[in-house]
Amino acid sequence: MSSNIVDGDLTVPPPKPFGEMCFLELPVTDAGRAAKFYTAVLGWKCGEASMPSPTPWVKSVHFFNKGGLNGAFLLMEKSNQIINYDGSKPERVSVLPTFCVASIEETVEKAEKLGGKVHVPKTAIGGGMGFFCRFIDCEGNLVGIWAQE
Repeated sequence: MSSNIVDGDLTVPPPKPFGEMCFLELPVTDAGRAAKFYTAVLGWKCGEASMPSPTPWVKSVHFFNKGGLNGAFLLMEKSNQIINYDGSKPERVSVLPTFCVASIEETVEKAEKLGGKVHVPKTAIGGGMGFFCRFIDCEGNLVGIWAQE
C-alpha cells in the first residue's frame, strides 16, 4: 500500500531503509508559482489544498510528490526564507538536491521559461557517469539535475 499525500492520503507509507530521503521541504514565498514551476520542469504532482503548519514561522504547507518522493512547499514570509544561493558568491553551495531527468537541455529550457536561471551549465562528470547541471529555481533555491546523456 502506498500513500498519496497530494490527494490527502496521509497514511504513513512503509518505512524506507535508513539513510534514504523520506521527505523534502522547500521554503517558498509563492506556493502557486513554485507548484507551477516544479510541475512543468520535473513533472511533480502538486496538491491544490494546503494545511496549517505545526510551526509558527511557516504560514502553510502545500504537498507534492513524484514517484517515491514526497514533500511540501513551506509558504514563508520573505524575511524568514533562507535562500541557498547567493549570486554575489556563486562558489558557495549548501545542501543541494539533485533530480534525475531525461534531458538536461529540455529541463533547463522549461526552467528558464518559468523564471529559473542556469548556475552551472550542462557538465560531463566523466567516467561514463553522465552529466549534471545546476539552476536557481523561481524561489531562489539552487537545484541540481542529472541525466545519463
